[in-house]
Amino acid sequence: MPALTDPENHHHARGPRARGHLIRGVGLLAGIGGIASLHFVTDPAYLVLHEIYNYLCYVPIVFAAYWYGAWGGVAAAALTSAAFIPHIRAVWVGNDAYTASLYAEVVVFHVLGLTVGLLAATERRLTARYRDAAVSLERANRELRESQEHLRRADRLSALGEIAAGLAHEIQNPLAGVKGALEIITSRVVHGTTEAEFADIGGKELARLEGLVSEFLTYARPHDPALRLTDVHEIVERVAALLHAQAERKPVTLVFERPIAFPPLSIDPEQITQVIFNVVLNAIQATPAGGHIQTREFVEPGWGVIDVIDEGPGIPPEHLLRLFDPFFTTKPRGTGLGLAISQRIVTAHRGTIEALPGSPSGSVFRIRLPLSKRTAGAS
Repeated sequence: MPALTDPENHHHARGPRARGHLIRGVGLLAGIGGIASLHFVTDPAYLVLHEIYNYLCYVPIVFAAYWYGAWGGVAAAALTSAAFIPHIRAVWVGNDAYTASLYAEVVVFHVLGLTVGLLAATERRLTARYRDAAVSLERANRELRESQEHLRRADRLSALGEIAAGLAHEIQNPLAGVKGALEIITSRVVHGTTEAEFADIGGKELARLEGLVSEFLTYARPHDPALRLTDVHEIVERVAALLHAQAERKPVTLVFERPIAFPPLSIDPEQITQVIFNVVLNAIQATPAGGHIQTREFVEPGWGVIDVIDEGPGIPPEHLLRLFDPFFTTKPRGTGLGLAISQRIVTAHRGTIEALPGSPSGSVFRIRLPLSKRTAGAS
């Protein structure tokens, strides 16, 4: 949605321009009037001075043409002529040759005003064209740098994914053996003893390690989405049910807005559930107790959009570029794979996910998923 122009700011911006035009206009009129006055107060015997005044007449014409273009130059030439011709008729009557040269100079006034005005307008057009070209070149250069960075990042992620897949696969077997041994030990210890406490700690850490390995494999070996038309709000409600207890423990309030008309999307419901779950869980962890987390669904041209809005401290600018990198996390016990997996899933759906600053604080995670051709045509 385009930003609305603030009338007050627009008025303030227009004020200096109006004052500048006023000062220029007064200066031009004062210059033309002052030169005409010099002609009348100077004795005709001082012909050299009158010639100098004639040349001075060109100054306001050139400035007017440069500032206001051809029409400004011609208007200044007309005003200069209107002030100059009475002097010719009053002072130089009887000197036909010199009078003819002065009238020719009046014609030169107009030719000069028109020519300089046209040249000034051409110079402005060329300057604007070069400026637009420079902006376009800078934009293209920036996009090229971003593309190169994405390619380098993709190469790193590809290599990292292969390593992670192999490592996670190799860890699974000994992990299963350790889990079985720990279950046997746990079944034989006496409840309430130190051994039972250590066994419980081992079980929890083992479960965390299993989750980490599972995330490794999910990231390293993504499955193609099994697309089918799905009501996104049903996914949102499912996520709300899954995270309800965790939100109450914080406590934070989950607010879900169901739009009046939000068409079903062609998505893999299980994968998109994982994406929304990851984002809402991050929002719960970021939002202080007593805060609100809002999930909003709406339609943009060609896109179904899900916003998750939290009231946390926001995302530092230096973290924005790395937010979706695997293993990047600011949480003490985080793996840094949740958002990386979410981005990979959304990208596989030909969509986008991005983090935006909240208003007035917090952050907004915006997920865009393409509308199917049928629903896009109907919306």
